[in-house]
Amino acid sequence: MTGSRGPLPKPTALRLLEGNAGKRALDLSAGVNPQIVVPSAPKHLGPEARKEWKRITPILFELGLISGLDRAALALYCQAVGRLSELETAFNGQVDRLVADKKMPYSDAVYEASYSTTPSGYAQQSVIVQLLKSHREQVNRYLMHFGLSPAARGRVQASNYVQPTLPGIDPKPETRPTGFAMFTNPNR
Repeated sequence: MTGSRGPLPKPTALRLLEGNAGKRALDLSAGVNPQIVVPSAPKHLGPEARKEWKRITPILFELGLISGLDRAALALYCQAVGRLSELETAFNGQVDRLVADKKMPYSDAVYEASYSTTPSGYAQQSVIVQLLKSHREQVNRYLMHFGLSPAARGRVQASNYVQPTLPGIDPKPETRPTGFAMFTNPNR
């Protein structure tokens, strides 16, 4: 897995509550807590990807790990899961045909479906097995982004849709627009 070495940094509010051991200046405006909402599924998702979307979005919603910002990332994850499911079904169908047509034992049929012989006589991994491997790696990568694997759960932070308030720090005062800007928002 690339790009995520070591532990993720602690949220600023937690560092402040623990006493700011590093004594570096803290950016108290850091951190985003978007509204927890299930975005609409993109129309381009295949049937298996739509099944995964319907399965996973209520779980992410309940855990507070989804927002409208996550639509594209979730679509990538669901499409990868859908393709992986389709490839697994195709591979299993190929194995079943070998067992039925050639009366092979199951383990031999799995080997036969997994490898092909090159013109020079070498065994080469079949394309479907290469695609399966690639999609498994993709799915695993996307699982990490949403904290959907045991190792990744500690690295994600649920949104509570409120910016943390800390003792001794007043919230930013709301300012009213002045000049021509006061006419741009009719709700004020």
